[in-house]
Amino acid sequence: MQLFKNQIVQTILFGLGAVLLFNVIGYMLFLQAFPKDAEEEARIKQFQSTWDKRAEYYRKHPHVVDGQ
Repeated sequence: MQLFKNQIVQTILFGLGAVLLFNVIGYMLFLQAFPKDAEEEARIKQFQSTWDKRAEYYRKHPHVVDGQ
């Protein structure tokens, strides 16, 4: 494997490994900072259902805005 003895290739691979490591660490910190809350998810889904019902209603009953 002559390619891996090249210093530029080693430097690039090391840099990519370091970036990957920092991305994984950042993702883990992000997950710790914003935990998934089942109650909050259910509340958001409830509003999504309401928005969907309103959208369907307004599709069936178009409203005139500004006399148009």
